[in-house]
Amino acid sequence: MSATGFMGLSPRSGLTWTVLRLHRGALRLWVASVVVLTGVLLWAWGPGTSGLDITGHCGGITANGCAATGPTVDTYHYALLSADFCLTLLPLAVAVFAGGVLIGRELETGTAQLAWTQSVSPLRWLTAKLALPALALVVGTGLLVVLRRQVAAAAPGYGDNQWFSRNFEVLGPVAVALPLLGLACGALAALLQRRLLAGAGLGLTLTVLLTLVVGMLRPSLWPTHTATSTVAQGYPAFEGEVTGEGAITASGAHIADPMCVDDQACIATHHITGYYVEGHPTSHFWPLQLAETGVLLALSALIVFVTYRVLRKRVAA
Repeated sequence: MSATGFMGLSPRSGLTWTVLRLHRGALRLWVASVVVLTGVLLWAWGPGTSGLDITGHCGGITANGCAATGPTVDTYHYALLSADFCLTLLPLAVAVFAGGVLIGRELETGTAQLAWTQSVSPLRWLTAKLALPALALVVGTGLLVVLRRQVAAAAPGYGDNQWFSRNFEVLGPVAVALPLLGLACGALAALLQRRLLAGAGLGLTLTVLLTLVVGMLRPSLWPTHTATSTVAQGYPAFEGEVTGEGAITASGAHIADPMCVDDQACIATHHITGYYVEGHPTSHFWPLQLAETGVLLALSALIVFVTYRVLRKRVAA
């Protein structure tokens, strides 16, 4: 017997169909959103990309040294902007939905407690509430991320397709893990508050805080690379996410750049022998993605574990 069947979540399970019927509006909205965004990304991958004419090099500290022209450039930009915005907003929307409509409303109205007195145990009820939305999110978001990566691969020189500019979260499995974190936060918030609006608000707050914390930790999830150069060479070229830069002294110490430029007296005074740039080159994309995905999934699992503990205490009380 499968795990889903053991928990009463087989496709023919009454609990499964109850959850689907109860939240069919949200499911339809999610499917429609995925279909629309799929169309937008398919256009950007095909006609949108073929209408671009990228000149120069868009990367690292020379990000302003490129230009994109062509009949589709404006539409292409706004298409990617819209898709990226929706993927970025998704974890917050999921947290609000989970904390409010999905779980909080049933706890507030007593529907959940009524179900628990029938043939549905609290454990099966919560499992259905989490497993079905999680499956829909993984399938839909996974499809969109695959298409978004195809768009980026078709025009890698374009700034909106470079992960180290501002689109790291939407170009890999992190985009799939973030909505799951939102779902977990919303579920925990709903059980803590047992009110629709309060659960939605707390779920949103928890998701925002954890997302910000993980984002701040991202540069330290993988060892950085340091590029160096001499004074005569100036700052070394570095394509990727820069986390620090400055000057190198005769002792090998890294200090803030005193901005001597070509002032030899200033260079001698500060004992400057070269410059350094530290950060994550383009080759660090997958290590960072996988490391951050692991952190997000671990956080989600921990929050789900706490959610079940809270549920047991609520039922026992």
